[in-house]
Amino acid sequence: MPGREQESPSGADHSGSGDAPAGVGVDGAASAVVRLVPTERGSPTAYELVDSIEEVSLPVAVEGVTDGSTTAGATRVDAADRFPAPVDGCWRVDATAVTPLCTADVYVRDPDNTVVATATAEAPARVPAGPHVLELSTAPVKTYVAVDGPARVSYENRYPKVSVEEAAVGDGRLLIGARSRRTSPAGTVTVPDSPAGLARAISTFGSALATTSPERSFPTLRGHPPLLERGGEFSAPRFVERVDEGVVLGLPFEYDALYSATPLAFYLAAAVVESDQPYLQAGDVRHDLPSDPEALSERLSTLLRHCFTLDCATRASSAGLYDVDLHVHETLSDRLDPPWEEWYESPLPERTAAYLEVSPEATLDCLDWPHTTDVAPAPENATVLPFLAADLSVVRSPPPSPTTSGGGDSGELDAFVRASRDAVRGASLIRSAADDADPLTRRPTQNAGDDSETVVTPREADSIAQAWVGPGYPMGAAKPTVEAYRRRLDRTPAEDLTIGVTVVCNDEAMVDELGDTYGFRDHITFDIREERDLTVAELRDLLAGEHDFFHYVGHVDERGMQCADGFLDLHTVESTGVDAFLLNACTSYRQGMALVDAGALGGVVSLTDLPNSLATRVGRDLARLFDAGFPLYAALDVVGTGPFAGNAYSIVGDPLVQLCQCATGVPMVTFLRAPEGEEVSSRFRYYPTRHFSTGTMARPHIGSSKKNYVGSGDATTHEFTRGGLKEFLSEVRAPISFNNQLLWSDEVPAEEIFNN
Repeated sequence: MPGREQESPSGADHSGSGDAPAGVGVDGAASAVVRLVPTERGSPTAYELVDSIEEVSLPVAVEGVTDGSTTAGATRVDAADRFPAPVDGCWRVDATAVTPLCTADVYVRDPDNTVVATATAEAPARVPAGPHVLELSTAPVKTYVAVDGPARVSYENRYPKVSVEEAAVGDGRLLIGARSRRTSPAGTVTVPDSPAGLARAISTFGSALATTSPERSFPTLRGHPPLLERGGEFSAPRFVERVDEGVVLGLPFEYDALYSATPLAFYLAAAVVESDQPYLQAGDVRHDLPSDPEALSERLSTLLRHCFTLDCATRASSAGLYDVDLHVHETLSDRLDPPWEEWYESPLPERTAAYLEVSPEATLDCLDWPHTTDVAPAPENATVLPFLAADLSVVRSPPPSPTTSGGGDSGELDAFVRASRDAVRGASLIRSAADDADPLTRRPTQNAGDDSETVVTPREADSIAQAWVGPGYPMGAAKPTVEAYRRRLDRTPAEDLTIGVTVVCNDEAMVDELGDTYGFRDHITFDIREERDLTVAELRDLLAGEHDFFHYVGHVDERGMQCADGFLDLHTVESTGVDAFLLNACTSYRQGMALVDAGALGGVVSLTDLPNSLATRVGRDLARLFDAGFPLYAALDVVGTGPFAGNAYSIVGDPLVQLCQCATGVPMVTFLRAPEGEEVSSRFRYYPTRHFSTGTMARPHIGSSKKNYVGSGDATTHEFTRGGLKEFLSEVRAPISFNNQLLWSDEVPAEEIFNN
């Protein structure tokens, strides 16, 4: 969602005017983030909005010139205040009509930002007299048209055409504004192996923010920080410049302190400077921080959550761009009675200083944080920081004293393994190929340079999911790699919008996991391919091909994945076209890590022996959650609510990988309790995704309620009557957790819940 700009977004270029050759811009601003470039196509005049960060463009046809010439003029102007949301460039067009060549609905907003009309291909719209801003719902470059009405939005070949009466055309009365969507990094910063060099690089991360207003809590206005690569000397590309916003983080120049501070430095657009005594300075206000590394890490994460939560509440005030019924705004209004409008209008340093006067105890229970990542404070781990900042993951460095095991009988892991062995003892079938295989016998199969045999159990964090970046094999946490994170930037949706799912079953006793597992979506086509009893050569050839999702059912041991004629060790697979995967076999962690090293984005693996009944249930549940658009971490969290399954599985690679987009944007699961009389209590839990990240608004469809929530974690509870539950279950196909079972809203009648 857009937000109001209070200062020029970093990287924007609003200066200059005049003509320019094609490929530059109408004002010669070759280095601008977004340019309006004349082209030779079309008649009488055609342009392209070119986004230099995302490397995408939007053709724009301009017609109805007003000065008698044969070509329309377009001049870059400093008119960002005409648009309620941040823009990277504005152009005055001397014409009576513009047509962005994309299929999009158009929202017509008045000066108060109220939507007064919506135009679609089926229903054109009139723009009333006076100044209005027209927002395109979808476009590769975020695009707005400001007009002085009366005007009309009609459609030609399903493209929206904005036409202004010639009498109303004048200086600045028809403007195009555009902003890069900034979902990709603007470039790569080269960083020497020194804390000072890293601090300088982190200080550029705020350049990705499209605004410093509270609306930067919307994910679409945060952008992606620049990538980092290790090198001999510091260098930064264009669009990646340090802009002084008046917020400073003083830190010891040690890797642990810098790693822990990175997400907060990004969100506050803070400069990072050296100081033996840590502090956060906002304008004239200095806030001292603890010196102990672990206490400092905890305080930095608290400040990130605190400032973000207050921004979410502030943006929902009457002064904000979206004056909506937001739960966190109401909650904090009751607790604090704060000056919302004053905070909203304050510059970033003054607003941050005001936030520091509020006790974090008032905010930390308002929002469940989605991710916590433990990062070992080593120079080679610096390159993961841009991705953790983009996800707004809390970073703990050094990792708080984990439980470790070198493979002996000690610690939480060994207790879990003993419990798992007890669980599978007596089972008619387990998914281990060798009865004497030790689930703790592992080889180094992680990131390059990681040869640790240690098993690590990270300390529990106050978040939905955890990840571990460092030596060792994490239990109860994902193991991401920088390479997998980088691949998320290269992944583009298939042109035919078909999801390719390949299911391989190499044991006939496990075929129950197959069947009607994928393809329940109405508007997504699944190409489901099933293979059985593949040989080593056949499985190797299959993995070399392109697969959106690879689901393996069978046996795995220290030799690799069992095939009809032997074992395929995935460490011998040089490359793979698999995007995401589920290896539903005993102790498949090593093989899954090898698949990530070969080129996959990420997948779900097992940590120990699995009884076939458990593996079949979890496999089918995970598959249907992936089908419904749940990211890996979210799907695993849902199935982890059942007995035993939560510790049996883990994630390797990028935990935010999705097989397909969720129909409701932010995935949601509904937890139903046992009925009490004629009512059943429910709890709703949301899971942020990469494209609908932390800060996205969501609203459960319950009765006539219009209350919105920040879509992360537990949102609200609700008491359903029989009729209310029946109506809710019919709204959309979604997962329901009841009696430790995963059900689906379109398959379970309300009466069955009440009669259970």
